[in-house]
Amino acid sequence: MKPVILRNTLLLLMVFTATLSCSRKYYATSYFDQQTSHHRVIAVLPAEMVYTGVPPKNLTPENIKQIEEQESRDFQIALYNSILQYANSRRYFTTVNVQDFATTQRMLSDSNISIRDAWYKSDLELTKILGVDAVVRMRIQKKRYMSDMASYGVDIAKQIGYETGVLKRIPIPTGLGKTNDIYATCALVSKGQTLWNNNYKAASDWNNPANEIIENITDNFGRNFPYKQRR
Repeated sequence: MKPVILRNTLLLLMVFTATLSCSRKYYATSYFDQQTSHHRVIAVLPAEMVYTGVPPKNLTPENIKQIEEQESRDFQIALYNSILQYANSRRYFTTVNVQDFATTQRMLSDSNISIRDAWYKSDLELTKILGVDAVVRMRIQKKRYMSDMASYGVDIAKQIGYETGVLKRIPIPTGLGKTNDIYATCALVSKGQTLWNNNYKAASDWNNPANEIIENITDNFGRNFPYKQRR
């Protein structure tokens, strides 16, 4: 292939790749601006937690319930902070206010709505209780494969195998040693309709702290959160 043709081909591939990487990966209703023009305040709800796969040993159902509810609050706070972090910039401003997460938690508690209750209550009921125009729901599904200790052991075994040359001749399955597969969704809901939705997939192992995973997921949602207009 001639150098000029090769250079042009590579340039086109670079442009095409950049276009794909910048393409929108979330859903927004076609008439988002019109449907939300009256929105003034929104609230971030505690995240729904769904655990599947191999259950942890030495944990009672009550222990697991407590862990789920703590992570539900952690995701709620992290998403709240992420939305505010990306709310305003030199190019964009956000057209709604976000109710403080502590206010949301207090108002739910005052209405005798537990964290788990909030996962399943209708948005119509929750927006009325919270005095907001829309709610932000997250659902985090974790499929557990092994403990952090077991994952660490697999990682060490892989390192030894590569160093001794044993694994150079043996194909290693992708994801060997991961502790969880994580699938997260985030939706803005008002009057029974999903106005915006985003999703995120990730995997974790012993070397990925829980707070880092939470930040990665909520950072993605906060960066792409709607209600932004150009200055």
